[in-house]
Amino acid sequence: MIKRALLILLAIAFTGLGLIGLVVPILPGFLFLILAAVCVSALSPRFGRRLDRHPAWRSWRLRWRESSGMPLHRRLQLMFWLSAEAAMKAVNRR
Repeated sequence: MIKRALLILLAIAFTGLGLIGLVVPILPGFLFLILAAVCVSALSPRFGRRLDRHPAWRSWRLRWRESSGMPLHRRLQLMFWLSAEAAMKAVNRR
């Protein structure tokens, strides 16, 4: 129950920061929106299945699941680098 409440709180906070980041050029809003999507996908299996249809997201989540044995600080570093990689791929597609 506490984990679910924490994920909801994080999803709301990341969404708020992401929306602010879309307006303020210094704050990388898209990274916070990606983190909010990760929190929501952990809460809702239906949302997670929908995201798994996208090939880039599917590989991202697969690498995240494989890191389950890592310490927390390493998983946070991995989350940062996977988000940065996703952002760079999105920029390169334009």
